[in-house]
Amino acid sequence: MKLTHENYYSTQANMEYMSSSQYKDFQRCELYGLAKAKGEYVEPKSTALLQGGYMDAHFSNRLEQYQSENPQIFKKNSNELLKDYVKVNECINVAENDQFFMEHIKGETQVIVTGTIGGVKFKGCYDFLNTRIVDMKLVASIRELGWKYNPITKKNYQTNFIDNYGYDIQGAIYQELGKQNFGKKLPFDIACISKEDEPDKAIINIDDDILEMRLNEIKELAPRYEAIKKGLVPPTKCGNCPVCRKYNKLNRVVSYREFFGLEQGE
Repeated sequence: MKLTHENYYSTQANMEYMSSSQYKDFQRCELYGLAKAKGEYVEPKSTALLQGGYMDAHFSNRLEQYQSENPQIFKKNSNELLKDYVKVNECINVAENDQFFMEHIKGETQVIVTGTIGGVKFKGCYDFLNTRIVDMKLVASIRELGWKYNPITKKNYQTNFIDNYGYDIQGAIYQELGKQNFGKKLPFDIACISKEDEPDKAIINIDDDILEMRLNEIKELAPRYEAIKKGLVPPTKCGNCPVCRKYNKLNRVVSYREFFGLEQGE
């Protein structure tokens, strides 16, 4: 199928193509990734997601359309924005008053690209494309460390926002698709703004060696996720995501240590 802005997020497109967000869904939980790809589970729109969409819409000149499609960003029976989206306007003003930031995001907006990684069809949509691939992110903080769960060790660990949200995975996919479409490896940058009282901002280039490492991981794992989508391999379950909770059936008593992942003596 030919991807357009109208069908990019459709179930048909999600079943035919993998994306960075879908890949990360499968990493979180294979059952969860499959349910989302098939349209059987739709993630509720969080405030953070709506805020990011609002900012993207502003810089791609789609704000009026975005507002009409998301009336929940306004006060009830009013055209007045809720305070969370007034805050986004403040962040937009911070960006627009920084000449370097604005120069960096000039170029084509919302550019759709497709390609193949590890034998799997992938899609991507660049926020900005010039001599670089630039993705815009609105985050709580660009400097403070957060916590991320490691499914292998079953432990949380501290990390930065790029690793926490898998933006390095997105960068690896976007850079590889760019190489396939434009014949050269383009730098991948995150243009980020924080939602703090005094918004912080930065243009962060994710190093090519990091993207290459992530790309190798994607080439290894994506074929399994594609096989799950095609019904060739059964998905594993994490036991804790919304989809697993929905279908959870008890069949045994679990010990305190096992349930909370504790070692002997803890």
